[in-house]
Amino acid sequence: MAIVNITTANTFNEWRIGTNELGSQLGDVSSLVDNNATTTFTGLTGINANDFVGTAATFTVTNTAGTYSVAVTQAGTGYADSDTVTIKGSSLGGVDTTNDATITVTGQTGGNIDTATISGTPAATIASEFKLVQDFVETTQTLNTTATTLADAINEHESDLGTMSLTTTGTNVTAAINELDAKQGNDTLDTASSTLTGAINEHESDIGNMSLNTTANDLTAAINELKVTADDAQAEIGGDMADDYDGDDTNIITALNNLFAASSVSTLNTEYVRRDGVGDLTGLLTLDDLGISSGSDNMLIKTGASDVTRITVSASNGNVGVGKAPGTYKFDVQGSANATTLRYSGEDTDTRYLRAGGGAGGITAISVGLDLQGANTISGDLTIGSELVFDADGYTFSEWSQDLVGAMFTGNTESGGIGAVYDDSTGKITMTIANNAHSHTVSNISDFTEEVQDTVGAMISGNTESGISVTYDDTGGKLNFNVADPTISLTGPVTGSATMTNLGNVSIATTLTADPTITLTGAVTGTATMTNLGNVSIATTATADPTLTLDGDVSGTATLTNLGDATLTVTIADDSHNHTTANIDNFTENVQDIVGDMVNPTNTESGISVTYDDTAGKLNFDVNDPTITLTGAVTGTATMTNLGSISIATTAATATVLNVYNVSGTRVFP
Repeated sequence: MAIVNITTANTFNEWRIGTNELGSQLGDVSSLVDNNATTTFTGLTGINANDFVGTAATFTVTNTAGTYSVAVTQAGTGYADSDTVTIKGSSLGGVDTTNDATITVTGQTGGNIDTATISGTPAATIASEFKLVQDFVETTQTLNTTATTLADAINEHESDLGTMSLTTTGTNVTAAINELDAKQGNDTLDTASSTLTGAINEHESDIGNMSLNTTANDLTAAINELKVTADDAQAEIGGDMADDYDGDDTNIITALNNLFAASSVSTLNTEYVRRDGVGDLTGLLTLDDLGISSGSDNMLIKTGASDVTRITVSASNGNVGVGKAPGTYKFDVQGSANATTLRYSGEDTDTRYLRAGGGAGGITAISVGLDLQGANTISGDLTIGSELVFDADGYTFSEWSQDLVGAMFTGNTESGGIGAVYDDSTGKITMTIANNAHSHTVSNISDFTEEVQDTVGAMISGNTESGISVTYDDTGGKLNFNVADPTISLTGPVTGSATMTNLGNVSIATTLTADPTITLTGAVTGTATMTNLGNVSIATTATADPTLTLDGDVSGTATLTNLGDATLTVTIADDSHNHTTANIDNFTENVQDIVGDMVNPTNTESGISVTYDDTAGKLNFDVNDPTITLTGAVTGTATMTNLGSISIATTAATATVLNVYNVSGTRVFP
């Protein structure tokens, strides 16, 4: 808002302009203005302490009669009691630093502000400033008008004075009126009007608007000057007609009027052919028998004495020459002839001849070589060579052009999966490229090896692995397999423990205890106590069936029921552009070689051997065959082939018979 300064030293006009500016800025201010205006500022976040960690709170600050108050709009997070937030003065309608407000947290719950106080010096409000103006113009001033307020007093004077522009030396209305009164004096007006303005208007109506071409500077002197001039003129020309006048008029006015009537245009035009060409010649123009001649029998119309060839009509045969002497032609022109229409034997040449320069022409069959330039219209059939290009029945040049180009796509041979068909009804050629219409070689597929490696690598990222860890080395492009290192623990009458590293051979040092309990865990659970190392049967219970899930570009799931065989249905995601493997040269071999290279001898394998048979295109996985050896109170040994079930023939220190059953409940040994 611009600043409007109104002082007691201002003139009345400055007061009027200033109050108008102030009114346009304030708008409609009704009733009295008290210094208790309220200004509200919303959505303020302010500046938190440097060590503050959390979400900034939002506040609403109100300036009421020069005092700040605050309300918490959003409680924020991370606040403690006595924390402060600074709101800059420029955000509160004032000046930074001078009118800054400081908000202090006085209560919070879990870092969320509940209550707060505010301090600071607000900027002065327009209400308090306008109150000073109101006090000056109403309370302490006395108006010498019938009005009791400044606005009404101004309106009263405006009505009395009207709208005027003073061109006097006076600086106020009273001085200007006195100045005009001194200039006009106490004159008596000889008019019907009793006021100066009315008298001037009365004379204006009587006199009208005129411009005086006299030396006089007022109307009376000008009229007297003209009278003297008229008297002198009358004496100079005489009151009566001169003796040498042959007319019947007795005074100059009558003579002048008769002369004017005789010499008027209307009179002379009926008697004479005017040299300036105005007026029409009626009747015939009769020439001498020899015509208008330059000395011969021919009729010559010329523009000067030396011009003998402008237009000549031969006296012997009537031939006309323009710009030259008449020749053997009826009409002979030296130079260019210009005409709207040319006719030959009564027929328009535009309808008789084909115009080489363009424009309308006749219907003419052209069978000879012709170089046509400009715009030409052919309304009949047009044949070029043996080809009909246009006919009057509707076969157009555009149709001929379309058929000519369309024939280039009809009956031709297309390859590479592209097809083209000409539609004669629309004049369009439709071209298509079939999907999977062309083959792709592996060498032409960018980053094919890396993409295959990353695709296979993604198959083992986020998947489910049991008993083995499979990782993808993106840098080396290798798959690394690491089987789990199980710990075999014997509990019950015989105890012992050993870790099978990389499915290698393991020996368990056993210790015989009393009445051991045999517990099976894992995919099959069960427990039984071997009393006095006697025979024991274990009732087994299968645990939850594992589920194998694939995700990523390849998805599928299958459940291994009772650890039996399962069929995994795999779905490969369609990634926008389809290619069948039949259209990728050597796809199978390249994939086999890439994957085979990922398990070549430079990769890392633990407890398993993975080889690639390039001839058969197969990956062969062969886990180590560990040998399990029992030592101590019970001895025995057996080799676990392909991680299959084994039976260990044990020898105990006593003659006790130990029956070991497989998970199906059938005794395996002894």
